[in-house]
Amino acid sequence: MPLVGFRPTKARLIIEDSKQSVLVMKVVVSAGDTVRLATGDRLEELTGVLRIRSSDNGARNGAKDLGSLVYIAESDLAADPSPAKYQVNIAMAAAKFDTLVRIALSGRLPTKFFVDAGGRISRVDAPGMGYEVRAGKRTKYWDNLAHRALLITNFSFILPIDVPEARGDEAALADAGPETSVATNAQVAELIDNLLVFHGETKNTLFALIGILGVLAFAALVIGLVLFQRA
Repeated sequence: MPLVGFRPTKARLIIEDSKQSVLVMKVVVSAGDTVRLATGDRLEELTGVLRIRSSDNGARNGAKDLGSLVYIAESDLAADPSPAKYQVNIAMAAAKFDTLVRIALSGRLPTKFFVDAGGRISRVDAPGMGYEVRAGKRTKYWDNLAHRALLITNFSFILPIDVPEARGDEAALADAGPETSVATNAQVAELIDNLLVFHGETKNTLFALIGILGVLAFAALVIGLVLFQRA
């Protein structure tokens, strides 16, 4: 069964009284992924909407049915013309849905999500999505004329996680290992300042001692001259 990747670009949370909350995202097919449609266009050329609702049980009637991928044909109504588009509907367990809502409310969106869609509904029915080989290249193919809605039997989301980066001095200390002591610029500056202060205080003390010795020597000389004159 083909695995199709999508990337959300915008999100809205719809909350209504007495109804389940719905997380709505505008999505595009992931870069590098391609799905050719029976109508002649490609899925990556269309705009899409992802609707996620909370559900305590993703199964319906005992089947592993978690949602649907629906093709919406172009509207030719003069009053409301619209291009072709698609919609992805997913029922998610309540705990996972709450996690996704918290991430969306924090201003972040899943980086990517994948769905398994288009499996056989019965033994006699052909799969709605499969693979085809053209010019030696294997690509995904959706028969959206015979199967406008495909069942989603599995999905996965890739959620972003912020990891704080270590500062330059912390990274240097971590690389040095536990037995190596590395002084930071602030510590070196503080050490130099302490040395300058110590040098200045020592110099002032030396000058003071020299001055005291000079005074004592001068006093001794005066006393000696006085005693010599009296003798």
